[in-house]
Formats: sequence, C-alpha cells, structure tokens
Amino acid sequence: MTEQPQPPPPRPAGGISKIWVLVVLAFGLLLGAFFAVTIPAATLPPAEGFGRFFMLTVQRALQLHLILTTLEIVLLLSLVGIYLKTYLDTRANFSMGLLIVLFALLIHGVLSFPVAVNQIAPVLLGSGAFFPYPDILTIIAYVIFLYLSLE
Repeated sequence: MTEQPQPPPPRPAGGISKIWVLVVLAFGLLLGAFFAVTIPAATLPPAEGFGRFFMLTVQRALQLHLILTTLEIVLLLSLVGIYLKTYLDTRANFSMGLLIVLFALLIHGVLSFPVAVNQIAPVLLGSGAFFPYPDILTIIAYVIFLYLSLE
C-alpha cells in the first residue's frame, strides 16, 4: 500500500504580509518623491497670489499632495491585485463587490492626482485644498486594509 503524499503545513503569512506592506509603502513613497522632483512645475497648478499652507509654499504643498496621492494609488493597485486574484480563485460575489469599490476608489485617486486635475481643469485653491489630513487618514486606512487582506 502506497502512502498518499501529505500536503506541506501552511506557513504563517504574518511575516510576509508585514514585509509586503513595507515594500508597497516604500515603493509608493519613492515613486511619489520621484514624481514630485521630476514633474516640471508648469504641469502643476499655478501658485500665484497664494501664501503658505501648513508652513509650506503652495508649490511644496502640491508636491506633498503629489507624493501622498501617488502612495494612495500604489496601495489601491496592490489591493486590486489581491482581490482580483481572490475573485479569480473563488468567484465569490463579496470579492467582486470589493473590486468594484476598489476600482471606484482608484478612479477617485487618479482623478485627484494633481497632474491629472490640472489637465482636466484649473485647480481652485480654496481654504481646504492643502490640508494633508484626508490624504494621511486615507493612506492609514489603505495600509490597514492591505495588511488585513494579506493575513
């Protein structure tokens, strides 16, 4: 009688997910910093007539927004990849629903990308235009979502 081969024991994913989250964060920050340095100021919205926001010039605030928005898009792309693989493996309706929500958030992120916004229409620089809190809180939520999705 031959023995059936035993499947290998499942390995804990905690270490891998922590590393993956850090890799995605580092990649998003580096890509955002690259965009902030290489995109000419002419493609960003004009900064005439405005003072400072959060002790930053308007140009620096736009560069910060560019970095944070790039990080959001990278996090969303990694989440879309995870749930697309999950949907293709399971065909679960819940995964499809998450994909639809993630695609909507991704479209929102791309349309709020400073370079894309300036190509669509002039940017209105109002009193809340450069508060980084919404971007930072969104990034925190995406990081938690990514970490939990990888466990």
